[in-house]
Formats: sequence, C-alpha cells, structure tokens
Amino acid sequence: MFDLPSVTTAFIALFIVMDPFASVPVFLSLARKFSPEKRGEAARIAGMVALGVLLGFLFLGPVALSFMNIRFESFQIAGGVLMFVIALTFALGIRMGEHHEAPIEAVIIGVPLLSGPGTMLTSILLSNTLGVANVAAAGALACAASYLVLIGSSSLNRLIGKNGLEILSRVMGVLLAAFAVEFIRRGLGL
Repeated sequence: MFDLPSVTTAFIALFIVMDPFASVPVFLSLARKFSPEKRGEAARIAGMVALGVLLGFLFLGPVALSFMNIRFESFQIAGGVLMFVIALTFALGIRMGEHHEAPIEAVIIGVPLLSGPGTMLTSILLSNTLGVANVAAAGALACAASYLVLIGSSSLNRLIGKNGLEILSRVMGVLLAAFAVEFIRRGLGL
C-alpha cells in the first residue's frame, strides 16, 4: 500500500514547505506565558489542525479542481509558480501577508504557518505523482515532525539561536524552489 521512497519524497517536500523552524520564534513569542503543559498542548493542537487541513485539502482538492474544470497540468504550473514565490520569501527572509490573531494553536501556528497555501498546494501536486496514500502518510509524519520541532522550540532556540533558525528557514526555501521548478517542468510536460 505504501511506497517508502514515495513517502520519503513527499515527507521531505511537505516538511520543507511547512518549515516548522520558521514557526519557532512566533510560537515562543505567543506561548511565552504558557506553562510547559499548555505549550505542549498548543503544539499538539497546532499539529492536529495542520494535519486536518492538509488531509482535507488532499482529499477534497482534486474534486474541487474537477468541478471547476481545471486541468491538473494547469494547476501544476500555477502551483509551481506560487510555490516558487513562497520559496523566494523563505530563501530571502521576506514575510508576506502575516496576520496574527488568537487562538494561537489553531489559527497562527496550525493553519497559516504549518498548513498554509503552500502545504495544501504541495499535497495535491505530490498526490498526482506519488499517490494519495503515500502523501497522506507523509503528511502525518511531517505534522508529527513539526509537532516535535514546536515541542523542542525552547531548546532549539537556545541551541542554534534566532540566526540559526533563520538560516535553516532560508535553506528550506532554496530546497522548496527546486521542488517548485520540478512541478512547473512536469506541468509543461518537459
């Protein structure tokens, strides 16, 4: 049922686009007054919300595209272009369209940061080539890994600091750009 190389490829792509390292400073800032238990609960809820959004879009996105008569190749090219723009913002450290409101777990961390448009788009694009089951499994693993990053955010921040987190986020942006170019190439049939 699952193909390990496909799950691994999808996990890497989803983890890169989720970029939980970029969420660490926001998470720490918003959860600074939380007890360790409440911080853990916030990370768990963020991971679960991100997974719910990812899976919902993974299963319902193709139906919506079909209903709107949008060919997958068109979505692949448009998605690749948008993903490339997202990758540029990661790689260059540009933050676009950020809007922060409570509740912290569901709104700020779970949806816009971990499972935002890039994650939704990536899940559909990957499912066409790697299979829905493989992408769903990879999505669950990427959300679990993101949860672990958020749980360890205080230690991670102490270990590599704000600059280290920024460097990790930028490296992930470059890797995401490579995935974006691949999606565009496939959409063009090259």
